[in-house]
This record gives sequence, C-alpha cells and structure tokens, in this order.
Amino acid sequence: MNAGRIQPKTAVVFLIVGIFWLNLLLGGRAVHAACITEPIMQGQDPQVEFKDGYFYLVQSDGCNIWLRQSATLGGLATPVANQVILSPGCSNTWAPEIHWFSDRWYLYYSLGNPDHPNHRVYVAQSQGAAVTGPYTIKGVLFNDYWNIDGSVFVAADGKYYFIFSGSPSGSQQNIYIAPMSNPYTLSGSPVMVSAPTQSWEINGAPPAVNEGPFGFTRNGRTFIVYSASGCWTDDYCLGLLTLAGTNPLNAAAWTKSGPVFSKQPGAYGPGHNCVVVDGSGQWWNIYHANNLSGQGCGGYRQLRAQRIFWDVGNAPYFGAPVPTNSFVVEDTNWLAAQYPLTATSGSIATTTTCGPAGALMGSPVWQNPGLHFNGTNDYIDCGPSLGNDVQSTLTLAAWIKADAFIDWAGIVNKGINISPYALQTWSDGSIRFTANWGGPGGGVGGGSWNSTAKLATNQWYHVAVTYDGATIRFYTNGVLNLATNVTVRFGVVNESMTIGADLPGGDEYFKGTIRDVRVYGRALSAAEIDVISGVNHAPVLAPVANQTISAGQTLLVTNTATDAEAPPQLLLYTLLNKPDGAGIGTLNGVLSWRPSSAQADSTNAFTVRVADTGTPSLSATQSFLVTVGKLALPVVSAPALSNDFFQMTVNGDFGPDYQIWSSTNLTDWRMLQQSNSPRLPFVWTDENATNFSTRFYRVQLSP
Repeated sequence: MNAGRIQPKTAVVFLIVGIFWLNLLLGGRAVHAACITEPIMQGQDPQVEFKDGYFYLVQSDGCNIWLRQSATLGGLATPVANQVILSPGCSNTWAPEIHWFSDRWYLYYSLGNPDHPNHRVYVAQSQGAAVTGPYTIKGVLFNDYWNIDGSVFVAADGKYYFIFSGSPSGSQQNIYIAPMSNPYTLSGSPVMVSAPTQSWEINGAPPAVNEGPFGFTRNGRTFIVYSASGCWTDDYCLGLLTLAGTNPLNAAAWTKSGPVFSKQPGAYGPGHNCVVVDGSGQWWNIYHANNLSGQGCGGYRQLRAQRIFWDVGNAPYFGAPVPTNSFVVEDTNWLAAQYPLTATSGSIATTTTCGPAGALMGSPVWQNPGLHFNGTNDYIDCGPSLGNDVQSTLTLAAWIKADAFIDWAGIVNKGINISPYALQTWSDGSIRFTANWGGPGGGVGGGSWNSTAKLATNQWYHVAVTYDGATIRFYTNGVLNLATNVTVRFGVVNESMTIGADLPGGDEYFKGTIRDVRVYGRALSAAEIDVISGVNHAPVLAPVANQTISAGQTLLVTNTATDAEAPPQLLLYTLLNKPDGAGIGTLNGVLSWRPSSAQADSTNAFTVRVADTGTPSLSATQSFLVTVGKLALPVVSAPALSNDFFQMTVNGDFGPDYQIWSSTNLTDWRMLQQSNSPRLPFVWTDENATNFSTRFYRVQLSP
C-alpha cells in the first residue's frame, strides 16, 4: 500500500486519485483478444474475484471503492462495468477486497477513521446477490491496534479466517490470522504468523514491513502470500507462508519462504497481490509493480497479471515479473507465439498470436512453404514482447529442412545476449534444447539436452520439445524419442525472440528452411504434438477373425478402422482379394457375401484395404479366411394326398434356396417353385396334383 504505513502520506493519496481518474478517461491500454499487454492499467493494491464468467476488480481512489467487471483479465482496462459501489469516506481508504461467500458479496477495506494512526479494517455485506450492492457496513473487524490490508478466506479445514497486517507497537508490521464465526465476525484473538526478520523483508526499514496478506488453498494445502519490505523501495516483493497440517492458528505450523516474486528490469517493487482462479481452472497472480526504478509507492504503480505454476508436491511457483509491454497469453491453449512462415514474399513474418510481426534480417528467401535461411546472417527478429510468460512449462515446435546441421544453430530462441530457452540443431543431426544460458533473471537450473533421433539433411521433419515441470521430451514427426527428468525454471529477459539464429554466445545460424514455428507456455501431450505435426498416419484396422458359414447363407462382416488424425480423415474400404459375389461398402466397411452351392466345401481368402484421404494417402490391409460348409441334401417327409392336394414336408440346411420340380415321365422336368432361404422345415402343397394321372416330384438346392 502506501509508503510508511505508520505515517500518513496524504500527498501520495491525492496523486493516486489523479492518475486513477486519468486512466478512467483514457480507457486503459489496448488489449489483444487472447492476450494481456503488461501492464493492464494504472492502479495499486489489486484484488480480483472471479464468479460466473466475470472478473471483478475493486480499487480505491482514497475516498470511494470502485468496481470493474470484465470477462477477461486484460479486459479490465476497458471494463463492461465501472462504478462506485461504496463510499466509506475520504480518510485514507486503502486496499479494498471483494469476496463471494455463500450467498453474499463482502467488501473488506482499510479506513483511517478519522486519520491514519487509527487505521482499521472494515467489512460491508451486500444486501442481496448483486455485486453492485447496495452494501451494509457491518463495522470494524478487529479494533485492538493499528491494522490494514484485511482479507478473509476459507482454509483447507473449511473455516473462515481473517488475515491482516498489524502493528501493536507501532515499530513494524506483522501478519496475523484470527478465526471467524462468519465472514464479518471474529471468534477468537489474532495469532502472529509472520514478522519481517529475513533480509529480503527489511529493505527500506524502519519500519520493517509484512503486509497485503492473501490466503488460498489448493488440493488440501493452505497458503498465505504476502508483501515484504517497504513499498517505497524497488525491493518490495512477495513471500509465501505454507501451512503444515490443518490448524492455521498454530503459528509454529507455518513455514516461510521467499522472496517468491521479486523485481526484474521493467517490473520494480512487485507486490500487494491476490490469487484468483479463472473459469478454465488457471491460477493467476494479480499484483502491482512500477515500470521504472525509484517510483516507490506513488501513483506510478500498475496492475499486472501472470500465471501461477504448480510444482511437484502442489507448491505454487510464481516465477518472475515480466517486463512492461510483454504479452501474457490469456487462453486455455496458451499459444504464446506462432509464425506459420507461409508467405511468398515480403520483409516480415506474420504471426497468428500475440505480438508483432517478425522482421526478416539478412536476406532469407521465401520457399512457399517456409523461409530459407543461409546459415550466415539470416534470421527473424520477433521482438522482446513475446515469450516472457513462459517460465515453468513449455513446448517449442517447428518444421525444418536442414541443408546442413550446425552446432547451436537456432530454430527458435528467446534472448539475444542471454537465453531462457532455445530449440537448436546439432552437428550430428540431433535436436538440442537449452535452458537458462547465461543465467537470466529469475531462472532456476539450466543446461542443454539432445534428442536421440538423428535427422538427415534435405528432408522435412517436424521437431518438438516439451517440458512439463519435471520431464523434457523430444519428438520427431510426432513420435517420442527421448524423455529426461530435470528440474529447471526459465528466467525472464527483455530481449527478442528469434527464428533461425541462436545469437547468445556465438551467433550460430540455421542453414535450411523453417516453417510453422510455435511456442506454448505449457507442455503439449503426445497426442497434441502428433496433431500439430500434421504428419499423416496410416489408419488402423480392427482384426477380424476367420469365419465359417454354409453355402446359401449370407456373411456380413463389419470392418472398422481408426484414424489418428484430428479431425479424422475420410476412410475408404475396398476388397483386394475376394471370391465371386463378395462386395464391401466403400464408406461403412460392411463386407457381404452369399456363397452359392457351387462354392460349398471351400476355403476362401479375403483381403480388406482401408485408405485415408491424407497427402500422401496411407492405407492398411488385413486378411482372413471364410470356410464354406458342404450343404446337406434336402429331406422330404410325409408326402400324402390331402383333400385332393399333394403335400410334402421339406427340411435341410438353413440359408440356401430350395427348388421344387415336377415331371410326368422322369425325363422332362419343370420347376414349380423356388423358396428363397425358407424357414425350415416348410410344407409345400401342389393344388394341381389331381389334374395328372401320374406326377413325380424332386427337391433340389439352387445352384
């Protein structure tokens, strides 16, 4: 919050008011549809709540509490709603927070009533479910001594807790926690869980400061993130308290770590944050920072947002603040950069994501598709604004066709002098992944790793590397070829992303053609790598067992095939080997055959082929046998005259057609009837039998 919490800074408050209103008039910064441009807007002490598809930001101008509403974090700069929802008074109203608990909204805010030395945390409750209120002020939460920056959260034990920065003696600010019976009533005395004792917590002292606590839980674990050191210093930063066990009131159960988020060039004094989970389940760190060194606690502070990562063991990793004008991806795919390189001419490489078009350096040549680099001085400069939010997990991918393989030659690289991450080639035809070359700010670990797959020159390959926070995986043409367990976190550098060159350390250039370069801030799955590779895969036929039928019976076999492409391609079925009379549905794969009597007592080979519609078209085949049994001869029983009609019962094998013939001389035969696959046995009647003095009958199977 404001410099020297224990001493009032009225002039600073007025400066905040002026800049806040200026931002309202200007409408904030332009925002890419899927990106946040850092900073989002002018402001300080941000707290954001997400509910029912909207982010809600509350801020104070020193007198009033303003509410902003937006469907995206970046959209808070130009919100769909922006209005005053509470006017507690012009007595150093600080650090408002808004929370939804059960069926109401609650506002928590610091108010110097009537002046700064009497600062206390107040709470107001909405009279209904509307976030805009009206609100009823419930009063002071804790009144025993000076306290500010109040926040309420539900811990992993399911209970409400009030956390705040307080100073019983007036010499320093500590973090306290107190139990609550409901969101506006304490049920016990506060317990101190943190005092500023470590070196990173006492910059700018006196006074030494712990302030701005914010509690959150994940997977049964409870955390409090807070700000440390004086906000008037560049070293204002975030610390983390982690609870062991389930009792937040046990001070000894809290473990301190820090700083977990601290200054970087272009982001000084990052602090007073909150944690919010969006509709897709992504966790965000919302904080303020200064663009320039030495700007302190005044009205220069800017609201910013970055993703929170999660380490093995369910611990939050905040990374490092990104420089001003960086792009932060705000969508579930987290595609930080993509350059298709499909143009046929021009001096720029267009992007489908955040950020600017890349500038062609040297004289690379468009190949349609791809861009050819000479291996000497050709590359693409994509600018420094991309890829700074890629800090814990990533995917780097591209199509390449190398004229030659050169050590360290960059496919895609972040950084000019130092490099948080890079995808490169190696002279043996392998692909190399490098992390934190030169040790850029905020990085953890580093090194280089090579794929086991060895590529050939003058051939197209899709290459990719992923890192999920624990394991590096290399893929070639969508197929995994190496997985290596490492621990690394990527630093932040305000330097260009390049394609076709690795400039840090030696200026190694790629020689060959590159297209469809992608950088993701997450590790794509094997299935996703397969999809973006665009490599066509042959369909797979489900096996069919050998079949046995009798002549005259109809064989129906449904052949099924799967296709790995997304979306699946059209699959076409044909019969490469078949007996006479067999056929197959081109689209449904249903094989049909009714063997004749002449095909009885035989074994017949079938070969089914399924082909996709990819380029090139790929296919799969499988064969199986169909044995046709010999038919039993028809059996005639109970022939007799009945009511001047001749009748006989016919029995035999099910499936074939039965023909009935007659003759008067056993030489000349005439077919009287054909029964097509009759239900057996069946009774046949000759109503004309009495018209003949003598009549012979025979029953036979159709040919």
